[in-house]
Amino acid sequence: MPKEHDLFEEEQSMVAMSFGDHIEELRTRLILALMGLAVGVTITFIPPLNLGAKVVQMMQQPAENALGRFRKNRAEEDAKLADAQKLFTPMSVSIPAADFIKQFQALAPDLKLPSPESVKDRSIEMPMAIADADMIRSVAKSSGTHSATISLSPMEPAVIFFMVCMVTGLVIASPWVFYQIWAFIGAGLYRHERHYVTTFLPFSLALFLSGVFLCFFAILPLTLRVLLEFNAWLGIEPSLRVSEWMSFATFLPLVFGICFQTPLVMYFLERVGIFTVDDYRKKRKYAFLVIAVIAAVLTPDPTVVSQAMLGIPMVLLYELGIIMVRPKKESLAEMAS
Repeated sequence: MPKEHDLFEEEQSMVAMSFGDHIEELRTRLILALMGLAVGVTITFIPPLNLGAKVVQMMQQPAENALGRFRKNRAEEDAKLADAQKLFTPMSVSIPAADFIKQFQALAPDLKLPSPESVKDRSIEMPMAIADADMIRSVAKSSGTHSATISLSPMEPAVIFFMVCMVTGLVIASPWVFYQIWAFIGAGLYRHERHYVTTFLPFSLALFLSGVFLCFFAILPLTLRVLLEFNAWLGIEPSLRVSEWMSFATFLPLVFGICFQTPLVMYFLERVGIFTVDDYRKKRKYAFLVIAVIAAVLTPDPTVVSQAMLGIPMVLLYELGIIMVRPKKESLAEMAS
């Protein structure tokens, strides 16, 4: 516990730090963070790694899987409908007679057949009927994978590539960037409060990366699958524009990573005496309203799907923040009861 005269000295030093000093500290930390970001972006351009191109391909994979599943389900529904109605497609196959005789003679050499030369210019017509259901299933199974995204202008792929490299560089440089953020916050704290910077930094980084990876590997595929159900319901063939999908797939994980800082920010504000656990509890309904507004504003698509995918984890993280700042005596009492 710091002594009274130490706290007085700290307060005097805090007062001595003018608004201009805070702006200068912000400028310094911002420059250092941008330098780290530049290093992270440069790593994505290194030719042997080709990290930027690999991330672009990886970000298209959820769309490829979702659209492939969509087309497979639609083909299976069409096949079941054709099978129920017993639909057949009549066909007529024309086979060169000379080739037919050669193959037949190979199977039955003792059989007397015309010589291939005598039927050189003739063909054999064979009527046949193919079940539509079998044809639909066979074509859907053997057809190659179509690209999930389309480009409508020559500049779109280049712009998207550099945007993905920028976001990937930010994730790579996130330890350095988060250190600069917490260092700037620490410059405005008392000396006995600055240990929170080194304590919270690893947790802040872990929460950010957890939000990014959870969104990318779980939320994005689920959101896209639900959205494609509207296409199936309306009977519309989906095509994803590369700029819209990549913007969605890069912006939403960053939003999740930042919003996952909620419990840590709540704990930090409680430790420095700005809020108490009672404040968080009493203002819970207002906090949930703010979370709903934030989820509606920050999610790039207008449907309620991604808004719910962001809002529900934020509500859970808010409750986790209340548990983190709850006094120890209260926690032990609840466990005993």
